[in-house]
Amino acid sequence: MAATLKPVNRRALRRYGEFWRALQMVGNALIEAERLAAKAADATPAKAGQGAVAHWSTPTPEELRAAAKKAGQSMQVMASGAKKWEAELISREWRR
Repeated sequence: MAATLKPVNRRALRRYGEFWRALQMVGNALIEAERLAAKAADATPAKAGQGAVAHWSTPTPEELRAAAKKAGQSMQVMASGAKKWEAELISREWRR
């Protein structure tokens, strides 16, 4: 039984590492989104030409900041949960 446990633990450890790196990548993307929202706030909005019909719109800098903040808070909850359950996640085989 111990022979099968080691590969599973290595696999679980590898998957946890992949999961943690993915969380970090998303966190970095959120930081970049906040930077872009700050730049958008500094830029003057472009006005559509006369007679142009807009079928879509872009979010305002405030909406971008609010969305990035909300996503960041969700990331914090997920990261703290992952840290709390780290030993459990590493010790078990991950289901697909």
